[in-house]
Amino acid sequence: MELTSSNVSMLCSAAQFLEMEECDSLGTQSLKPHIEKFHEAIRFWTLFELVEALKQCQESLHSKRYLEILDRIMDQLIERLASPCTISSPYTCSSNASSFRVSFDTSSYNSLRNNFSEATWWFEHLLFLKIDLLDNIIRKMISYNFDQSVVSKFLFYYHKLSYVSAAQDVKIETIKVVINLLSLLDIGSISCKDLFNLNRIAISLKISKFCRNNIESLIGPLLDQVTIDYLLIPSPHDSDHAYDVDFVLRVMKIFLLGGSFELNSNRVKRVSKMMDLFLVEASPDPHLQPCEFEALITVLPDTMRESHDQLYLAMDMYLKD
Repeated sequence: MELTSSNVSMLCSAAQFLEMEECDSLGTQSLKPHIEKFHEAIRFWTLFELVEALKQCQESLHSKRYLEILDRIMDQLIERLASPCTISSPYTCSSNASSFRVSFDTSSYNSLRNNFSEATWWFEHLLFLKIDLLDNIIRKMISYNFDQSVVSKFLFYYHKLSYVSAAQDVKIETIKVVINLLSLLDIGSISCKDLFNLNRIAISLKISKFCRNNIESLIGPLLDQVTIDYLLIPSPHDSDHAYDVDFVLRVMKIFLLGGSFELNSNRVKRVSKMMDLFLVEASPDPHLQPCEFEALITVLPDTMRESHDQLYLAMDMYLKD
C-alpha cells in the first residue's frame, strides 16, 4: 500500500491497534520504519495535505489513543499558517520543492481570499475540528507565540459557526472550551464586544458560574471598549429587575482593579460616563432596592466623576419612582 497524507494517520492508528509498531519473535513485520520514512517528508507537504491528514487523525482518535504523527502534523500546520509564504500561496507553499501537490479551483481560492483578510483566510478550513482537537491546536499555537489577536478571532469565528447546528450538550462543551482558551490569551488581543456576545450565549445556555466568572474576568479590564448598550443586559429570569445590576457591578469592580491595563484618565473617563448613563437607565426600575441603588452610585470613587449631573438626575428619578 502506498503511504499518502490521506491514509498515513489511519495506518498509524491501525499499526498501534494491531501491535505492528515493532517486529516480534513470530516474524510479524513492523510498519514503523515505513511510517518513519514517510514522516521525513512531512515538511514538504502542502498546507491542505496537512489539513487532510489532520482530518484523518481526528477520525482515528475515537479511542483516545495517542498518535505521534498528530504532533508532527500540528507542528507543521501551525508553522505553515504563520508563514508569509503560505499567505501568498497556501496550496503549494512548502519549505522545499516537492512532489506533494494538490490540484485546486483557482476561482474558489480567489473568492475565499476576498472574504477573509490575509491573516485569517484559513479560518474556514479548520472548522472541521472537534472540540478536543481544537483545544490541542490552540494551546500549541499559544506556546509557539502565534499571533494571539488572530487566535482570538478564530475562536470567536469557530464558536459562531459551530454553534448554529450543534446539539445542546455540544454547545455547552464548546463554549466552555472557548472561554478557557480565551483566558490563556493576552487580554489586549481579545474583542470586548465579542466577549459580551459570548456572555449572552453563555447566559442562555445556563453554563456554570465558574465559566461565567471567567468571561466576566475578561470583560472587566476591557470595559472602556464598549458603549452603554452592552451593559443593558436583561436581568436573569429569577429576578424582577429590568437590568442585570449585579453583573454590571461585578465587571465594574474588575475594571477598577486595573489588571494588566493601566487605568489612565481617558479609560476611566469613558467608563465613568458609561456607568452614570447606566445609573440613569436603571434608576426608574421599581424593583431596584435602595442598597442596590447605593451600590451603583458608590462603585465609582467620587473623584472619577468629572460631573455629578447624571448622578443627580438618577437620584431624582429614583426618588420620584
